[in-house]
Amino acid sequence: MKKIILVLLLFPLFINAQTSYELTNFSDSYFAKIIDTTNENSEVETNCLLKIYLKNNNKLIFSAPAFYSDADLEGSKIKSNIKQIPYGEQSILIFEDFNFDGTKDIALRTGYYSCYGGPSFAIYLATKNSFVYNESFTELGSNYCGMFTVDTEKKQLSTMTKSGCCWHQYSTYVVEKNQVIPIEIIEESYSGVFVDYSIKKRVNGKMTESTYKEFPTENKPEFTIIFENGKKMHLMSIYGNEHLGYVFTNAKNVVELFIDADFTYNKTNQTVSFKNGNTTYIVSEKGIVVKDGTKTHHLNKIKKITGAFNNIKWNKLSNVQLN
Repeated sequence: MKKIILVLLLFPLFINAQTSYELTNFSDSYFAKIIDTTNENSEVETNCLLKIYLKNNNKLIFSAPAFYSDADLEGSKIKSNIKQIPYGEQSILIFEDFNFDGTKDIALRTGYYSCYGGPSFAIYLATKNSFVYNESFTELGSNYCGMFTVDTEKKQLSTMTKSGCCWHQYSTYVVEKNQVIPIEIIEESYSGVFVDYSIKKRVNGKMTESTYKEFPTENKPEFTIIFENGKKMHLMSIYGNEHLGYVFTNAKNVVELFIDADFTYNKTNQTVSFKNGNTTYIVSEKGIVVKDGTKTHHLNKIKKITGAFNNIKWNKLSNVQLN
C-alpha cells in the first residue's frame, strides 16, 4: 500500500516534466536553454521558451517564447548562430550586433511566417542587464524573406522579399535611435519584354522616386546593332511573336526608346520605318536614319551586328505594313 501511495505522489512530477535542450555555445558570457512548451497551451503558435543565463553565476536574465523543430537539433543540443541568407538555414537564435552599438543583440525565431513560409524572427536589443524587444527591428525580421542582412562596415541593414518569379523588392536601412530607417527601396518586376525598376531613395529626410526599364540580356532579338558608343538597337517579335518591337538602349541596357506599333517595311530598300511624334526613324542593316523636321542624323558608327535583318518574318507581324 505504501508503494502505491508513493507512486501516486510522484506521478504529478512525471506529468509536469518538461523537455529541455541546451544551445550550442553562442556566447562567452551567456548560456541558453530551450524549454519545450508544446502541451502547455495549444493556442500559442510558439512551442518553447528560450532562457538565457549568465555563465558566471547561472542567473536567469532573459526568457521569451520561440519556435524550434527537430531540424534545430544537433545531437542533444540546439544549433545557434546560423544565418544563411536568403534561403539557407537560419537557426532559432542568432546572436549579432544589429544596431551597431558594439553589443550583440538577439534574433529569436518565432515561427515560419515570412515570405513563402520562411523563418520569422523577433528582435531583442541588448541592455545592461538583459535584452529588450524592439518592434522596428522585428518588422525587418518578420515581414520579408527570412532574416535581414547586417553590413557592419557600412552600418546598414538590408531585406529582400518577392512575389512569384516576377517581382522582387530589395531594401536598405540605417539605424537611428534604435529605429530602422529605409534609405533605399528597389522594386523590380518582369513584364515579359523588360524589367521595370522603381527606385526610392531618401534625400534630405524624404523619399524620392525614379523609374526606368531595362532590356534583359537573356532576350533574343531577331536583329541587333551595337554602336561604337555601346548603345544598342534591337528589333524583335513580341506579344506572342505577333508584333514587332523596336528597342533602343544605352550601354547599360536601360531603355531609351520603345516602339511597338505602326511600322512600315519597304522590301525594295530593305528598311523598316516608324514615327515617334514628329520624328521619323528608318532602320536597316546599315544603321539608323533619324529625320527630325529639316534635320537628318545618321547613326552608322557600328561596332557589331547580330542576327539577320532580312530573316524577320515581316508579313506575319500584325503591326507592320508592307510597302
